[in-house]
Amino acid sequence: MIKFQNQLEKNSQEIDKFLDDNLPSGNGLNSKLFEAMRYSSISGGKKIRAYLVLEVGRFLSSINNKSFSRSKFEELIAIGSAIEAIHSYSLIHDDLPAMDNSPIRRGKASNHIKFDHHTAILAGDGLLSWAFQIIGDSNFISNAEQRSEICFVIAKAIGPDGMVGGQQADMDFTKYNSISLDQIEWIQNHKTGALISCCAHVASILLNASEKQKSNLINYANHIGLAFQIADDLLDLSGNASSMGKPIRQDTKNETPNFVTVLGKEKAVEKALEASKKAIDLIKNFKQESENLVSLAKYTVKRSK
Repeated sequence: MIKFQNQLEKNSQEIDKFLDDNLPSGNGLNSKLFEAMRYSSISGGKKIRAYLVLEVGRFLSSINNKSFSRSKFEELIAIGSAIEAIHSYSLIHDDLPAMDNSPIRRGKASNHIKFDHHTAILAGDGLLSWAFQIIGDSNFISNAEQRSEICFVIAKAIGPDGMVGGQQADMDFTKYNSISLDQIEWIQNHKTGALISCCAHVASILLNASEKQKSNLINYANHIGLAFQIADDLLDLSGNASSMGKPIRQDTKNETPNFVTVLGKEKAVEKALEASKKAIDLIKNFKQESENLVSLAKYTVKRSK
């Protein structure tokens, strides 16, 4: 697991470098917006989504006996950075008083606390639009058809039938005394899982994966997305706020139902382990080539933050 965490850290540094080099900066009238965008996206978080983008690309290159070129690596870094910018936008908005009302994110003041409410909203909007600017730029992704398809897949994953729709349902079901497991799964598959499965999908597009390979990798990502969310719910209940870099028991405070409140702690753990195993079963036959993706599936349920 130490080897995996070192790889995760190395990937995070690559993404931070891309963000630092390419996010807007300057001293103009909109400089506060630039500062807020950079504050919430650079040097923070584990960058797991970007890691998934990169490792699916490596995996496909290996099993299809193709060289993993520097140019392909740089395209995957650009895509992963764009997805991390989208993830950061969602966290900025999640932390607002109208949503989760969280004062801390990634071990420091939330964006709206560091700056102000309107700047936080606009910083999220800025990161979202910047992400599509990167994906649509031929300087970062050379093939026009792939750029178009990747933009479509990401937009669908984060829109009303994906992440945003899941967040709406999550907010609407807050303080509900009765909610079914199917409803919780639907919410989290959209709110959290859609962007995670999108990571495998866009990497498959860039690497020209076969339909079977693409399907298996998207299913793999669906399972780790579920495992990741259940682990998040468990950490919210009994994790360490200092190591997690954010308050715990937020769901309890906000009366938000989750996998733990519906299933209980023991069954939630079982379900997370089952989802992780299903992910591994989809790729384990490739043995050495799948090592990093197997480690990621295991990490989703064993992480402490």
